[in-house]
Amino acid sequence: MRKQLIAGTIAVLLVGCSKAGRANWNIRQEANNFTVRRRVVALNTRTNDALFSVEGLISIDTDEDGDLNVTIQTGEDSYQLFYAHLSDDVTYTSIQLDESEVSPYAYEIKFFPAREVIESGLVKLQSTD
Repeated sequence: MRKQLIAGTIAVLLVGCSKAGRANWNIRQEANNFTVRRRVVALNTRTNDALFSVEGLISIDTDEDGDLNVTIQTGEDSYQLFYAHLSDDVTYTSIQLDESEVSPYAYEIKFFPAREVIESGLVKLQSTD
């Protein structure tokens, strides 16, 4: 009886996790295949400041070196890479955005606290509409 109860509990848990896991995997696949617009925001966890955001048809992953790798689809068969180093004080969040009435290949990169560095020309940014 006890074995049946344990087996039944495990079966119920696996079915519940399986649906959630499958839905999570499907959503990630769609986003990483550039079918939905997303926004990624990097945050300084020490100061609670937003450091930058990237928005558009993007695929994201992190590598073993602690880099956030963002691939931006800029045209039907063209892409641009954006890298940011993650640390103990820097993390990121990503959200799927609703579809908009703009070009599907529009993208935008914004740096927040270092505005004077960007305006001085030390960092070249591109934004498309």
